[in-house]
Amino acid sequence: METSRERMRDPHRCLGCEAGFGVAYFDDRTGDRALLPTVIVEVACPACGRKKGVSLPAGAERTLEVELDEIEADEGMGG
Repeated sequence: METSRERMRDPHRCLGCEAGFGVAYFDDRTGDRALLPTVIVEVACPACGRKKGVSLPAGAERTLEVELDEIEADEGMGG
Protein backbone atom coordinates (compact mmCIF):
# COMPACT_ATOMS: atom_id res chain seq x y z
CA MET A 1 0.00 0.00 0.00
CA GLU A 2 1.44 3.35 -1.07
CA THR A 3 1.08 6.37 1.20
CA SER A 4 1.37 9.97 0.08
CA ARG A 5 4.38 11.88 1.29
CA GLU A 6 3.75 15.08 3.19
CA ARG A 7 6.35 17.82 2.91
CA MET A 8 7.26 19.33 6.29
CA ARG A 9 7.93 23.09 6.41
CA ASP A 10 9.81 24.95 9.14
CA PRO A 11 9.82 28.78 9.25
CA HIS A 12 13.12 30.63 9.65
CA ARG A 13 14.33 34.24 9.54
CA CYS A 14 17.62 35.47 8.10
CA LEU A 15 19.89 37.14 10.66
CA GLY A 16 21.38 39.35 7.93
CA CYS A 17 18.46 40.82 5.97
CA GLU A 18 15.63 39.64 8.29
CA ALA A 19 13.74 38.00 5.40
CA GLY A 20 11.43 35.16 6.38
CA PHE A 21 11.85 31.87 4.56
CA GLY A 22 10.71 28.29 4.85
CA VAL A 23 12.80 25.15 4.86
CA ALA A 24 10.74 22.33 3.33
CA TYR A 25 11.68 18.64 3.36
CA PHE A 26 10.29 15.11 3.50
CA ASP A 27 10.72 13.26 6.80
CA ASP A 28 10.72 9.63 5.67
CA ARG A 29 11.93 8.16 8.96
CA THR A 30 9.88 5.08 9.80
CA GLY A 31 10.61 1.99 11.85
CA ASP A 32 14.27 1.85 12.92
CA ARG A 33 15.00 4.96 10.83
CA ALA A 34 12.82 6.98 13.24
CA LEU A 35 15.60 6.55 15.83
CA LEU A 36 18.19 8.33 13.68
CA PRO A 37 19.47 11.63 15.11
CA THR A 38 18.97 15.04 13.55
CA VAL A 39 21.65 16.64 11.38
CA ILE A 40 22.71 20.27 10.98
CA VAL A 41 22.58 21.49 7.38
CA GLU A 42 23.66 24.90 6.05
CA VAL A 43 21.02 26.64 3.94
CA ALA A 44 21.30 29.97 2.13
CA CYS A 45 18.77 32.77 2.61
CA PRO A 46 16.86 33.04 -0.69
CA ALA A 47 16.89 36.85 -0.42
CA CYS A 48 20.54 37.66 0.40
CA GLY A 49 22.43 34.35 0.31
CA ARG A 50 23.63 34.46 3.92
CA LYS A 51 24.16 30.94 5.27
CA LYS A 52 22.39 29.58 8.34
CA GLY A 53 22.56 26.19 10.05
CA VAL A 54 19.23 24.39 10.47
CA SER A 55 18.43 21.10 12.17
CA LEU A 56 16.71 18.42 10.05
CA PRO A 57 15.83 14.76 10.53
CA ALA A 58 18.61 12.49 9.23
CA GLY A 59 18.12 11.90 5.50
CA ALA A 60 15.85 14.91 4.98
CA GLU A 61 18.74 16.97 3.61
CA ARG A 62 18.35 15.04 0.34
CA THR A 63 14.84 16.49 -0.17
CA LEU A 64 15.55 20.02 1.09
CA GLU A 65 13.98 23.10 -0.53
CA VAL A 66 14.40 26.69 0.70
CA GLU A 67 11.61 29.12 -0.23
CA LEU A 68 11.12 32.82 0.49
CA ASP A 69 7.91 33.38 2.48
CA GLU A 70 5.07 34.46 0.19
CA ILE A 71 4.44 37.61 2.26
CA GLU A 72 8.13 38.56 2.01
CA ALA A 73 8.10 37.95 -1.77
CA ASP A 74 4.95 40.07 -2.24
CA GLU A 75 6.44 43.00 -0.33
CA GLY A 76 9.52 42.93 -2.54
CA MET A 77 7.57 43.09 -5.81
CA GLY A 78 7.28 46.87 -5.82
CA GLY A 79 4.59 48.85 -4.19
